[in-house]
Amino acid sequence: MSVEWLIVPFAAFFAAVISGLGGFGGALILVIILTPIVGVKAVIPIISVFATCNNLSRVFIYRKHIIWRTALQFTMASLPGVYFGAKLLEWLPERVLVFILGLILLFAIPLGRYLKRRKFESGIKTIIGFGAIYGLVSGAAAGTGMLVIAGLNSAGLRGSILLGTDALIGFFNGATRAGVYSFLGLLSPTMIGYALLMGLLTIPGNWVASLIVKKMGDNLHSKLIEFLIAAGGIWFIYKSVFN
Repeated sequence: MSVEWLIVPFAAFFAAVISGLGGFGGALILVIILTPIVGVKAVIPIISVFATCNNLSRVFIYRKHIIWRTALQFTMASLPGVYFGAKLLEWLPERVLVFILGLILLFAIPLGRYLKRRKFESGIKTIIGFGAIYGLVSGAAAGTGMLVIAGLNSAGLRGSILLGTDALIGFFNGATRAGVYSFLGLLSPTMIGYALLMGLLTIPGNWVASLIVKKMGDNLHSKLIEFLIAAGGIWFIYKSVFN
């Protein structure tokens, strides 16, 4: 076992804590750690299994706060795009895919700030619209949970309700993506095994995050997540252009 793989368990735990705090950001941590080890073509399918485990543990923690109707509407709208996004992953050259990942991450920051500044109220059309976009993008890229948070936040969900509803959406999406990747031959049994071992660490990670959520201010957390997203986006673009 290489030294790089010794870092993976710690990264998985930290990723669960980060995603448990705000609903996204954990996949970004794993993408940064795993991409040099397994390559970008493999890391996204692996993270789909990890995300399924991660969100399942959050569903259990926030089970009393989930708005099931909103979660199901968002999920149903996202399912068709997952397949086409996965086909995009299969077709695109690795350098182009890495560049697109970087742009997605950087674009998420001004998008989130714009939605917050506009303070618009949305209904089922907005939920379905965000769901459809999320399905397509999540099928081809990791770290797209910020689109779910943006959509749910625009619908007025906050705190534990936001985290619980997001977790249910993420669970269905991760399971769907894992199934599609397996069908397309992009997810091997060995990759699933590694991802499930990483997924076990999401249980203590999400428990720690749930304790921090009760004490951490929204402003500090928002700045932390934006920093992580921006750093990841810049890193991906740099990797695609200069490597």
